[in-house]
Amino acid sequence: MIVKSLLKLIDEAIMPAAALIIGKMLGLLLASLYFQLPFTVQAGHFLKILPAVEFANLKDYILAESYSNMGMFIAASLGTLLVIIQAHYFHESHIHPTLHAKLVALNLENLVAPSYHLYHQAAIWLIFLWLTVGFLIISTVLGITYPYLAFIAFIVAANFSWVFAIDIEREIELSRN
Repeated sequence: MIVKSLLKLIDEAIMPAAALIIGKMLGLLLASLYFQLPFTVQAGHFLKILPAVEFANLKDYILAESYSNMGMFIAASLGTLLVIIQAHYFHESHIHPTLHAKLVALNLENLVAPSYHLYHQAAIWLIFLWLTVGFLIISTVLGITYPYLAFIAFIVAANFSWVFAIDIEREIELSRN
């Protein structure tokens, strides 16, 4: 059972990891375009395969990095939010009968998720969200990200974790009864 759960967690980690990478790259690209930040791309600095983006000065780099980190955090937050909404409203064990009937009538019954799938998904998204918060705190300490970003990220992650804990508590109460 443990091996099966570990494989499920690894399988569930692919989508959040890709979302964070895409969010960070989109944030960097949009910040560079919107603020018209001059940059150069140099080939093969890290592991001789990944390109490096260099900005003209430190101020431009901090601006681009902050927006890039914000894009990554938004991607992590949206993914976590979707899973929490699914856990809270479309959880197989405690979905409201009226809502379930409407979903069946609209042929959207696949939105209802079992606990096994939902808790693995939520655990991975919350782990990635907290890793992003940790990254933002470290970036703030190093002076390459605006401090308010780390503060907001921490507040959002703490609230998402709290809401998910409420769902777990509800599930435990239902299993006892």
